Formats: sequence, structure tokens, C-alpha cells
Amino acid sequence: MSVSASVPVGSASCVYLARVPPALSVTKLRALLSPLAEPTRVYLQKEDRSASKRRARGGGGAGRRFTEGWLEFRDKKTAKKVADTLHMTNMERKGRHADDLWVLKYLRGFTWSMLTEKVAYERRVKDARLRREAAEAGREVREWKDRIEEGRKFEMMVEKKKGKRKRGEA
Repeated sequence: MSVSASVPVGSASCVYLARVPPALSVTKLRALLSPLAEPTRVYLQKEDRSASKRRARGGGGAGRRFTEGWLEFRDKKTAKKVADTLHMTNMERKGRHADDLWVLKYLRGFTWSMLTEKVAYERRVKDARLRREAAEAGREVREWKDRIEEGRKFEMMVEKKKGKRKRGEA
């Protein structure tokens, strides 16, 4: 979802988009921002699957939605101008997003590489959690099977003792 552009190292700045309204795509976002400034890169965080399923079950649309986003601009001055100008203003005068407000924050000292590191870190944490949960589930299954086997052995031992008692009485 990003577009590569020749941005001098250290001069690019990022703006945080705290809320992304439904049906707002990267293309539409660029079009809305184009009168003020053209972002060099755009990243929109997808809604997680559980929230998407919950929303669809509750009667909401099944389309893809985004929760938050980051915009990179060529220089700090442009990023600050966009954040200050658009924050808490309507996205459009008329149209689908006329009632939606821009919720923007200039991120001082934040670079695009920090964002990619954050996304990679979150992915690693999620993978580690899934591996841990799978290992725990496997351990629980093994314990359950062991308990069943112990129960069978105990039942066989009880049956064997009953058989010896019957033979001793007869």
C-alpha cells in the first residue's frame, strides 16, 4: 500500500490518521489530500478478522475496512501544515465522507522505518503467541490421552480383581 518516491533521508515526516471511515481506500485518501499536499507513502492498518466477523454478523457490511493509518510527506513543514489544517474538519463538503472528520496528529521524530519495524514486531509477537497456544493445546491433548489410558488400566485392574474374587469364592 505504499508508493516509493525519492525522499531525502531524514527530511520526511509522518502524520497519524487515528480514524479511517468505512469505504475509504488509499486512492480515495490520496484524492482527498491532493489539494493540500501529496503524501509520498500511505499505510492503512486492516481491521482484524475477529472484529470484521463480529461486524458482519451484527449486520454491518462485509467489505474490507481499516482502523488507522500513517501518511508520509516529503518534509516536516508539509506534514505539520496538513495535520494542523485538516485536524477536526470535514473530509468532504459533499459525498460519502461529508460527515466524517479528519483526526490527524503530526508525529514528531517518527519515521517510516519505525512504522515498518512496529508492523514486523507485531507480526512476530502474533506468530509467537500462536505457536505457544498450539504447543499448549498439544500438551493438553497428550495429558487427556494419558488420563484416558490410566482410566482404562485402572478398569482392567478392577475387572481382574473381581475375576480373582469370583474364582476364590467358587
